[in-house]
Amino acid sequence: MKISSPRFSLVIPFLLLFLFVGCANKPTNSNALNSSSQSSSNKGVLWKVEKPGVTPSYVFGTMHSEDERVINLPDEINNAFTGAKIFAMEMVLDEKTTKEILRGMYFSDGRTLKSITSDKTYQLAVTEMAKKDMPEDLVNMMKPWAIFTVLSMPEQKTGLFLDALLYQSASKNGKKVIGLESMQEQLAVFDDMKIETQVSLLESTLENGEDLNKILDETTEIYLTRDLQKILDLNNRYMSLLDKEIADEFNQRLIIDRNKRMAERMKPLIEEGNAFIAIGALHLPGEGGVLSLLRKKGYKVKSAF
Repeated sequence: MKISSPRFSLVIPFLLLFLFVGCANKPTNSNALNSSSQSSSNKGVLWKVEKPGVTPSYVFGTMHSEDERVINLPDEINNAFTGAKIFAMEMVLDEKTTKEILRGMYFSDGRTLKSITSDKTYQLAVTEMAKKDMPEDLVNMMKPWAIFTVLSMPEQKTGLFLDALLYQSASKNGKKVIGLESMQEQLAVFDDMKIETQVSLLESTLENGEDLNKILDETTEIYLTRDLQKILDLNNRYMSLLDKEIADEFNQRLIIDRNKRMAERMKPLIEEGNAFIAIGALHLPGEGGVLSLLRKKGYKVKSAF
C-alpha cells in the first residue's frame, strides 16, 4: 500500500505506545506479518465478525507504525480492507482533528510545566524533548501527558504509519469513514487525570527510559507474530514499571473504558455489514477486550489472519 499522507508524527497519542502496539522500531530482514499456522485462540490480528443474514465485517488490530513489515499488508488483510464498504478507526485523522489534538497538548489556563513539576523533572524533560527537536519555550507550555506521549514514541521518518495509510486509502476510494471516538473523548483520557498523576507518569517515563527502550525494541517483532497474548504480556510489563495505583487508573482509562465504548459503537456497523474496523491491537485480547465484548453481544468472532 503506497499512499501519500500528511505527517502525523506527534498525533494520535493514544496513539501511541500504551496501545503498546503503538510503537515500532527500524525494519530488519523480516518481510511481513508472520503467516505461520494459528495455534491459539489468541492468534491473529484480523478477526471476522459474523451475524446471520448480514455480510461479515472484520476487526483489524493495528500497530501505529511506519515499519515496512507492518504497512505492507498481506493479502488476507488487504483483501478484507479493499472489499469493505465501511472503514472505521479509533478516530478520524482529518486535518481539523489533528490540529485540535495538537492544541490540546498545550496548557491554555496559564499553567506551565515548570510551575507544576520539580526543577529536576522540568530540566530532564527539557533535555529529553530537545532530542525530539522541541525548544524549551514550547516544552514549558506542554501538559505532562503530552510530553510523556511524545517521549514514549520512537523516532519516525515519514509519518506514514499504518492507521494513517488505511484512512487515506479509504477516503481516496470512497469508503464510508467512521470514527469510533471523538477528539474530545480521546483528549479526555488524559486531561481528566489529576495533574499529579500526569506528573507521576512523566517522571516514570523519564526515569525508566532504558527499560522502556528495551520493551519498544520488542514490539514490532511481537506484533508480527500476531500473538495477542504476547502483546498483552508486553503491555503488562510496561505497566509494572509504574506505581500500581497509577497503572490501574491508566489501564482503566486508556484500555478498558475505551474497549467498552468502541465495542458498543461497532454494533451498528456490524449490523449494517461489510465493515473493516481498525483499532490498536492491544484493544483486542483479554476478558475485557473488544473481541470478547463482541462475542458477549451475540456475534460470532473468529480469526481470519
